[in-house]
Amino acid sequence: MAVPEVVDGPKVITLTNEERDSGVMGDKKLYDAIEAFFTDGLVVVENAIDVGIIDRLNERMLQDTEKLLKGQGQIHYNHLNKSAATKGAAAGGNLSQVPPLEKGKRLYESVRSEISHADTPFPVEWLFPEVYANKHGSRIISNILGPKPEVHFIRSNTLIANDDRQMVHADLRFEHPEHPFAIAYNTCLIDVGPENGSTEIWLGTQNTNLDYHRELGEPMIAEDKVEERRKIRPPVYPRIKRGSIILRDLRLWHAGVANPTKDTRIMLAIVYYAAWYKNGVVTQMPESLKPHIAALEEYGQQKIAVEWVPDEGYNYLDIKFSNNFSSTLTPWVWEKIQHIKTVKGY
Repeated sequence: MAVPEVVDGPKVITLTNEERDSGVMGDKKLYDAIEAFFTDGLVVVENAIDVGIIDRLNERMLQDTEKLLKGQGQIHYNHLNKSAATKGAAAGGNLSQVPPLEKGKRLYESVRSEISHADTPFPVEWLFPEVYANKHGSRIISNILGPKPEVHFIRSNTLIANDDRQMVHADLRFEHPEHPFAIAYNTCLIDVGPENGSTEIWLGTQNTNLDYHRELGEPMIAEDKVEERRKIRPPVYPRIKRGSIILRDLRLWHAGVANPTKDTRIMLAIVYYAAWYKNGVVTQMPESLKPHIAALEEYGQQKIAVEWVPDEGYNYLDIKFSNNFSSTLTPWVWEKIQHIKTVKGY
C-alpha cells in the first residue's frame, strides 16, 4: 500500500460558527493551537471572524490604499524586497498601511451586554471588536504571553501588484529574549494562496537567534543559514481563508512574495507584547475614541498603547511607521544598531 504524501503547512484550527460567535473555542482546539504555536512558531485559526466584517473592512481599506498611492498620507514601503537597492522599496509592492482608526456611525449591539460601559457603543465602522479584540486570538495570546497582553503596533501589510519578493527575514533586528515575548496577529482581508502573494513561512525557525542574521541591526537571514534550513524544512506558502487569524511568533522567519494578480492583498498586522516586556511604541488616536478603546480593552482583556491627540487635524494615514520592537527596559539594544541606515528615525 502506498504511503500518502505528507504535505507540510501550518496547523489550522477550524472554528464552528457557534464557537466563532460565542468567542469560546473548545478546550482541545485551544490546546492544539498553543501546541502548534510553540512547535511551529505559527498557528492559523480559521473562521475566527465573520467574512461580512472582513469584506466591509477590505472595501474601506482599499479606498485608503488609493489615497496613499496618490500621496494623501505618509507612505512607507517595506525595504526588504530583493531589488530595493536598484529599483527602490516601492518596487516590492509592500505598503505599510494604517487601518481606519476613527469613530463609526452605528452602534454595535451584539457585544454591549459583555462590557461594563453599558452606555458606550462599539463603532461598527471601523473598530470591530472581532478584529481588534478577537476573543479567540486574545485567549491564545494570553495563554502564551501572560495576562493583559499589550498592543503596540496597529498597521497592515498591503501587497499591491508586483513581480518582486522579499529576502527571508525575521521582524527583529536587535538583541532580544530567546523565548516568546511578542506575537504578530494577522488577518487577511481576502483569500490568499501562492497565486496572489501568500507569505512564505519558515515553520519552526522561531528558536533561532541573531547569529543567523546577516548582521546585527538587519532583519535579513544570512543566505547560508537559509539554505541550511531549506534542507531541513523548506518554506511553505499556505492557503489562508479570509476570516482567519494568524498568530506568529515575532521571531519566525518569513518573506513576502510576488503578487502577479490585479487584486491588492491587505493583511492586518497587530503586534501583541507580554505586559512584562514594556515595548514603548504607541499609536496616535483621536481623543474621541477613548471610550471605544476602553471598551475594546475590556472586551479582549488586553491593553492598547495609545497617544491621545486632538480630533482636529487628525488623520490616521499620517501616522509615522516605527518598527522599534525593543523593550524600554533594555534601551541599549536599540542604541547599538542606530548606525544602520534602515533603523534611523525609528
